[in-house]
Amino acid sequence: MNFRQQIKIQAERLWKDEKKRVRLLVAMGLAGMTLLALSEWIPAQPVVPATQPAASTTPADDQSYASSLEEQLTDLISQMEGAGATRVMVTLATGEKTIYATDTETGAEGGAKEQHVLLDDGTTPALVESVSAPQIQGVAVVCEGGGNAAVQSRITELVSVLTGVGTNHIAVTEMLVQGEEQP
Repeated sequence: MNFRQQIKIQAERLWKDEKKRVRLLVAMGLAGMTLLALSEWIPAQPVVPATQPAASTTPADDQSYASSLEEQLTDLISQMEGAGATRVMVTLATGEKTIYATDTETGAEGGAKEQHVLLDDGTTPALVESVSAPQIQGVAVVCEGGGNAAVQSRITELVSVLTGVGTNHIAVTEMLVQGEEQP
């Protein structure tokens, strides 16, 4: 007789005897409740109170992001027909934001306690859920061809498509050529 048949015979005997069946179900229920109770006392991950700041940024990183974006836009716009020499300035509304994962525990009294989830490796303070790039507030473009309405329109459309900034936050104007006086 193989192992499967032996298990089948034992299971049939167990289910035929109602006392054994009830005892087994009660024992399984108690074991499950014991495991649930133990899981409340054993923390799965180290946690810290959620009162820590949920976002971290450094102005140097934000400035390098804006400078990099300015360089890329300058290179691209200066290659457009009619634009000529170009300078771009990008202003940021917000810096880079880091959102940390949180865990919410509901106590017996009904109160909820929110905590940040920490990592075991110790290299980062908490588990990062998402990082969002700085939000752009506006873009100013000064170029030799900025006096031409068609060039202004193409530059505005290009900057809007690349940055996601609305056209009402993009300014394009003509560059003052060295040696010329302002009117």
